[in-house]
Amino acid sequence: MKKLCVLPLAAAALVLAACSSEKPGSASPAPSAPPAQTGASSSAPATGGGDTKSIDPCSLLSAADLSSYGTFKAPVTLNEGGARACQFTKEAASASDSLTVSVDLRDTQNIDSVNDGGNGKTTGNVNGRKAVLVPKPPSGCLMALELTASARADVLVDAIDPKQACEVAEKVADTVEPKLPKG
Repeated sequence: MKKLCVLPLAAAALVLAACSSEKPGSASPAPSAPPAQTGASSSAPATGGGDTKSIDPCSLLSAADLSSYGTFKAPVTLNEGGARACQFTKEAASASDSLTVSVDLRDTQNIDSVNDGGNGKTTGNVNGRKAVLVPKPPSGCLMALELTASARADVLVDAIDPKQACEVAEKVADTVEPKLPKG
């Protein structure tokens, strides 16, 4: 498998192992306070344990976390394709400005089950957690984060430009990862 190093995002929080110059990133300042959360719970998910079914995907990301990309509509909760998801859609002025970000929890699919769809996949880590980055042309990108040996969290981004989609997926994964349970 190819490995890739992305320049640190949010003060060295996102680092992919075994460097390559194929996909450079850009640094951005770390937030000064923890991001706001949505959903019924006001605290991050509990750490430890293997029960991922109790995690609310909308507790992992908020519209405020995405504010640097524009204004987003209220999140939509979805259950499809074997995942519990929380989807955010940008209030775009035109189709060329569209952006959709989703956090999907897959309780019975591990990180090794991520398909590359013929476009390759890059393995590495986000804050020490195993991760896989997969471009999904024509306009999407997936960043899968390991939850347990049998579960994962996916950050899916759909934008007009696939390169932009992967850049956003990397940054959003950096926001989501600290809120995931430590296994």
